[in-house]
Amino acid sequence: MPSAMVTFNGRITLPTDVRKQLGLKTGDNIDFIEIEKGRFAICPRTAAIRDKEKSVTAQAHVHAPDEISETVQ
Repeated sequence: MPSAMVTFNGRITLPTDVRKQLGLKTGDNIDFIEIEKGRFAICPRTAAIRDKEKSVTAQAHVHAPDEISETVQ
């Protein structure tokens, strides 16, 4: 699982693989969409994402590891 460290001034560097998968280049903007309290999705900023933010937030469900294990078994 990719990870990043928060610097003293609140900056993070997204891992290369994450940037590539999101299609991000230097200067691009990203949105942090809250999918549940304390959990966020990182998405490239596009008009479609901004317009659909509430819909995505309402429909998103993050599966806990134990839910995934139950589903696989």
